Amino acid sequence: MAIKFGMPSLGHTMEKGKVIEWLKQEGEILTKGEPMVVIETDKVVTEVEAPVDSVLVRIVVGQEEERPIGATLALLGSPGESLSDADIQQLLGDESPAEAASVAPAAVSATPVLASVAPAAPAAAVGDRVKISPVARKLAQERGLDLATIPGSGPGGRITKEDVLRAAEAPAAPAAAASNERVKMSPIARKLAQEYGIDAATVTGTGPGGRVTKDDILQVVEASKTAAAPAVAAELQAETIPLTGIRGRVAERMYESWNTIPRVTEVMHVDMSATVAFREAMLSQWEQQFGVRISLNDLITKAVAVALGRHPRLNATMGEREVRVHDQVNIGVAVNLDEGLIVPVVRQVDQKDLGQIARESRELAERARSGRLQLDDLSDGTFTITNLGTTGIDLFTPIINPPQVAILGVGMVQRRPVVVGDALAIRPSAYLCLVFDHRAVDGVPAARFLQELQQLLAKPQDYAL
Repeated sequence: MAIKFGMPSLGHTMEKGKVIEWLKQEGEILTKGEPMVVIETDKVVTEVEAPVDSVLVRIVVGQEEERPIGATLALLGSPGESLSDADIQQLLGDESPAEAASVAPAAVSATPVLASVAPAAPAAAVGDRVKISPVARKLAQERGLDLATIPGSGPGGRITKEDVLRAAEAPAAPAAAASNERVKMSPIARKLAQEYGIDAATVTGTGPGGRVTKDDILQVVEASKTAAAPAVAAELQAETIPLTGIRGRVAERMYESWNTIPRVTEVMHVDMSATVAFREAMLSQWEQQFGVRISLNDLITKAVAVALGRHPRLNATMGEREVRVHDQVNIGVAVNLDEGLIVPVVRQVDQKDLGQIARESRELAERARSGRLQLDDLSDGTFTITNLGTTGIDLFTPIINPPQVAILGVGMVQRRPVVVGDALAIRPSAYLCLVFDHRAVDGVPAARFLQELQQLLAKPQDYAL
C-alpha cells in the first residue's frame, strides 16, 4: 500500500520548500535514513532522508518546484507496486492543484545535466545519472568541468563540492603553493596568495628585507582585475536573478530589518597592535596545541564573547513586547555565498577556547559553502559578527540580523597613524562598527560595550589564554 511523502517541516520559520534534486529515481529501493531528495528552504539546502524502507513508486513534484509544508512530494510503496493516475488522484485526496501539480511521469523533471560516466568512476553513477551534490553540480558547470573526470569522495562515490574544487585547482595550485612556501612573506599574504593562486616569487615585496606583504598581494590582484577588464566587459550578459530560496529570504529579512528596526551606529577606531603581536608570538604554540591556525577573527570573536558576558544587554533578542537577554553567548559568524549571506552560529563561545572557536567557525563556513548546513547550525544566535577585513574594506555599517538586537562589523586590520601619548605612531588598527536596536539598547551602554572590547583587544592574554 503506497503512502504519501510530504514536504517536511525543517524549521519553525519555514512555510514552504523547493525540490532541488531527486537523489533516487522512480522504481529504486529506499533504505530508511538514506538521502532521497534535496530540499531548499528559506535558510538552507539540505538532503532529506527516506522515512521508511520502501520503493520510490511515483515522484509527484519535480525539480525547481515549490510546495508548502505537508504537500505530497512523492508516493512510497512496496517492490513491484504500480499506480495509475486514478490511484494517485485518490491518494492525493483533497490536495489542491497547487499542492499536487501534474503527476504524470513525463512531468517529472530530469537531472539538469547528464554526463556519461567513465569506466574508472562507476561508483559515481546510478544508471546514466551522475551522483553529485547540487552545489557541486553548479560549481562544475561554472568551471566547465567534465563530471566524468572527477572522482567522487562522498558516500557511494558521490561527487562533492570539495572534489570539484580539487579538480579545478589541481593543475596550477601545487606549483604556486610550493613556490609560496619558499618566499619570505607574512602569514596573511601567504593565505591570500594561496586563495588567488598567485606565485609569490613573481611579486616584489615592499616589507622589511623584501618581505611580501598583504598589500603587495592585493595590488597584484587589483592589477590582474584591471588587465582583464576589457575581456570581462566583452563577455557581460544580462541576467535576471529571482528572489527565491536563500536569496529571497535574505531580501525579505533585510527589508524587514531596515524598515522596522530603529537602528543606531557607533564606530570605534581600535589599536590592534597588541592582538596582532600576541597572535604572531603564540601562533606556533597554538597550532601544536589546537591543531588549527588561529586567525585574528577568532581572537575578535572570543573577545566579543567576553565583552557580551560583561554587557549582556547586547546579547539579546527582541520579542513581541519584550527584550530577551540570554544566558548563553551564541555568536553568528556571517558567511557570504553566491546565493546570499548566511549566518551559522558558534554556540557558547564564552565557554570555549580559541581552538574550539577556530575549528567550529571553519567547519560551519565550509558546510555553508558546500550546502551541508542543517537548521540547527543557523538557530539560536544571540549576536552576529560580520568581517569584511579580508576584502580590504575599512568601514561599513551592517544590517541587524533580527530578532537579535545588535551586530558588529569588523573592518580591515591595517597599519595606520595613531596617537600614542603626545606623538604619532604607525600601528595596526581597525574600525569596529556596532549597529544596535535602540528599542533594546541605549547609546551609552552600547558605547561601554565597545570600550570593553577595545580594552580586551589591548590585552589579549587576559582572555585568550
